[in-house]
Amino acid sequence: MKQPGPYFEIAALITKFLEGKLSQEESAKLKGWVDESKRHQKIWERLINTDYLEHHLHFWENKNTAGYWEQLEETLSRRDGTSGIISLKKIIRKSLRYAAVIIPLVLLCGAGWYLMNRRHKLEVPNHQETLVSVHIMPLGKVAQLVLGNGKVVSLNDSLQETITEKDGTRVKNGSNAVSYSGSSQSTREVVYNTLITPRGGEYEIVLGDGTKVWLNAASSLNYPTQFSGKERKVSLNGEAYFEVAKDEKHPFVVNAGNTDVTVLGTEFDVSAYNDDPSQKVVLAEGAVMVNEVNSSADGRKTGVLLKPGFAAVIKGNYPISVNKADVEAALGWKNGLFLFDGESLGSIMRKLSRWYNVGVKYNDGADTLFHFTGRIQRYENITGILKLIELTGRVKFGVIGKEVVVMPVK
Repeated sequence: MKQPGPYFEIAALITKFLEGKLSQEESAKLKGWVDESKRHQKIWERLINTDYLEHHLHFWENKNTAGYWEQLEETLSRRDGTSGIISLKKIIRKSLRYAAVIIPLVLLCGAGWYLMNRRHKLEVPNHQETLVSVHIMPLGKVAQLVLGNGKVVSLNDSLQETITEKDGTRVKNGSNAVSYSGSSQSTREVVYNTLITPRGGEYEIVLGDGTKVWLNAASSLNYPTQFSGKERKVSLNGEAYFEVAKDEKHPFVVNAGNTDVTVLGTEFDVSAYNDDPSQKVVLAEGAVMVNEVNSSADGRKTGVLLKPGFAAVIKGNYPISVNKADVEAALGWKNGLFLFDGESLGSIMRKLSRWYNVGVKYNDGADTLFHFTGRIQRYENITGILKLIELTGRVKFGVIGKEVVVMPVK
C-alpha cells in the first residue's frame, strides 16, 4: 500500500516514537515540531493518548483505507464549495481555518495507517509490556476520613453523606469535597480529624473557618473540626494547596515536618513528602512567614518572609533558601496538569509513582541526571508522560506489572 502523502511524515515519526524506534535526529525533529506552537502541543497530547489512537486504529482496520481517503477529500472539497476531488495539500494551503481542522485528523489517520502496516513488527522483550499496551490510570477523587473517635470513612466523588462529630460539628461529603459547618454546642474539647489521600488519589476540603485545601496524592492533613485559641493550626504530610480564609486576629499555621508556615489570609502550596530531599513552599498570593525549627536544644527558629512568585526551600540543616518560582508549574497538579520546568528525572518519577501508584526501578546505565520540561494532563494514561520523556532520547521505559523500569538508550 502506498503511503497517502508526504504530510504523513510527522505521523510516521510519532508512531516510531510510540514504538520506541526514533533515532536521535528524528527525535530532535519531532521535538522541534511539538515545540513549534501550542496547537502542535495540544495535537501531540492527544496523539500520545493510546486510548484515542487505538480508537482510530480500529476504525482504519475496518475501512478500505484508499477509498476512505478519497471520500475524505471529496467531503472536504464539498465543504470548500468546489466540485471534484481537491487534494488535502491544496486545501491546507488555501485556508488556515481548514488546516486547523484537517491537520490533527490527517495526523491521527496517518498514525493509525502507519501502525496498522507495522503492527506485526512490534515485540515485547524480557516480559515487559510496550508502552502502547500499558493502561495505568490514577484513582482520582478518593480519600479516607479519620474521625475523632477513630472511625474511618471512605470518601469518593459519588458518596454524599453528612456526619455529626461528638462536638456537634457537621461533616458533609459531596461535590468532590468534604466540608465542615459550625457546632451549636459549646465544648472545651477539641476534636481532630485526619484526611488521607492514597497513592493515586486527591481530594478537597473546606475547614471550619472556610479555608479551602486541595490535598495531593499520598498525603494527609490533621486539623481540628473547629478552630479555637489564638492560632488556626493544621499538620501536613505530603502536598497541599491552601486558600486561607482571612482572620487577622487568628493566624493560620501549617506544620509540615520541621517547617511552620504562618499566614493571615493568602494562597500557597506546601510540598513536604518524606521521600523528597527537601520541602518547598510556593506563594501564589499574599505573604507568608516560613519558619524552620532547628534541631538544637533551645528550639530556635529561623524564618523568611515570602513574597508572591517566590519559593522557600528547606533542605536538611541548610538555611532556608528563597528562589523565584514557576507558580504555574508548582500548582499544575491542582489544575489537573503535570507541568515540569527543568525538573530532574528523579523528582518527576517520584511524582508519577505517587499519582499512578507504581514502583520505579532504575536499570544500570540509565541517565537520571538530566532535567525535563513538558506538560500533560494528569488524568491520562501513564504512557503519555513516559513517551513525552522518551522523546528527549535520554531514557527508555518499560513496565512490568505495576513497576516502571527506567532503562538506558542503546
